[in-house]
Amino acid sequence: MTATYVPGELATLVTEGGVVLAPADRLTEVAALAGSAPETWAAALAALPEVAVLHRDGDALAILVRGGYVVRVGGLSIDGRAAASGTATSTPLVTAVAVEVGPLAGGAAAPVLPIGTGVVRSAGVRWCPLGEPPAPAPAAPEHTVVRGAAGPVPTGPPPGWTPAEPSTDHDGRTITPAQLQAIRASATSTPPSSPPSGLPSSPPPPPAPAAPVPPTPPPVRPLVALRLSTGRVVPVRRRVLVGRSPRVQQVGGSANLPALVTVDDPYVSGTHLEVSSDGVRVTATDTSTNGTLLTRPGQIPVPLDRGVPTEIATGDVLTLSKGITATIVPARETEG
Repeated sequence: MTATYVPGELATLVTEGGVVLAPADRLTEVAALAGSAPETWAAALAALPEVAVLHRDGDALAILVRGGYVVRVGGLSIDGRAAASGTATSTPLVTAVAVEVGPLAGGAAAPVLPIGTGVVRSAGVRWCPLGEPPAPAPAAPEHTVVRGAAGPVPTGPPPGWTPAEPSTDHDGRTITPAQLQAIRASATSTPPSSPPSGLPSSPPPPPAPAAPVPPTPPPVRPLVALRLSTGRVVPVRRRVLVGRSPRVQQVGGSANLPALVTVDDPYVSGTHLEVSSDGVRVTATDTSTNGTLLTRPGQIPVPLDRGVPTEIATGDVLTLSKGITATIVPARETEG
């Protein structure tokens, strides 16, 4: 088991068998659970209006979350406000997995500290009951595509080349150093051939036709813009990537290059959020590690499903961290 926490005010218990988060004034009740069986914790705290209880049940993870907390395990996100009485569920623990539990709005910027077994005051916990999950494979390198005419590709051997004798240390197509020197000497010492006297020289071959250049798509008039809590307003023409150091994974031509918006916040991922528009509808896609909350007017915040585009509208607020939000506003706010 490995676990880390962010210092805060919530009463927090971490053991090999489970995790409990409760309001700050319940520290005594939470500490009293340290010596009891994890499967009894949910019943002991059943009267609390806000609580998160997790414990291992064999090869599964039992979860109870109620009130202003959210639990994320693998691709599953459980909102404590989804039902009036809270949400109780179970999910298998077939491999090493990280379980994150904390308030819906996230914690303030603070250091992440390790913890073994004990009671602390926290703003959230990352708990790995089967050990830390393996690191993801490195991302494929990014490429820039340049469209234009390509020169001819040599298909045959250089002049004067002869195959070397086959051997066990190469494939029979390697030239020796002496052959390479002979080729270089021939290229520098042999004068260019000229036609016999009195005969006209051959005309140069016509140039190869240039590769067709795809037409540039017309500019898209933005429907909305992102008004960041930093004060910046960014129109959404095609794609906008927001993050601590946003990077382009797919280009598809210079006309489709996204706008890159950098924010300075340690709780924001490198490429945290993508907002896209096709001229008819606008969508937001969470691409982060810590998650993004969507708050519609008059509704409670809900986390976006990671990697799934969600349609958004004017007035919606996207929360990347406690200090960074992006409000969807009409594009006219960027005009003039």
